Amino acid sequence: MRRFPQQNLNHGVRREHDRHALKRQLTMLVCGLVMAGGFVAAAGQHFAAVRYGYSSEELRRERARLLEEQQQLIMRINAATSPAALERAALEIGMQPARPSQIKRTAQQQQAANLAQKTSASQPTAQKKSRTRSVAH
Repeated sequence: MRRFPQQNLNHGVRREHDRHALKRQLTMLVCGLVMAGGFVAAAGQHFAAVRYGYSSEELRRERARLLEEQQQLIMRINAATSPAALERAALEIGMQPARPSQIKRTAQQQQAANLAQKTSASQPTAQKKSRTRSVAH
């Protein structure tokens, strides 16, 4: 099947070449590549942000777990160092409470105790004198 007649009357027609067509095509190609590169970069940033979000959420859960574990350890330490627990542990290994005769005071502690006794003994007489002065006025 032939679509064109054997005798073609257009054999002398020549196509005009557009001199700016190649420049336009290159410009369009460069613009398309820049846009495609921008989309790829944006997708990469999006996936990095999603990955960062998952890792930060995982770190939040880890932090909460560690804080809870820290609280439990602090409670264990407090329970183990309470006076009652220390006394039980001391009794288990055979220790006995100290008697007053076994406790020795340092010189500074002895002086502080003597000074406290002197001031407590002198306070009632000073209060009596101040009362008598206020009555006399």
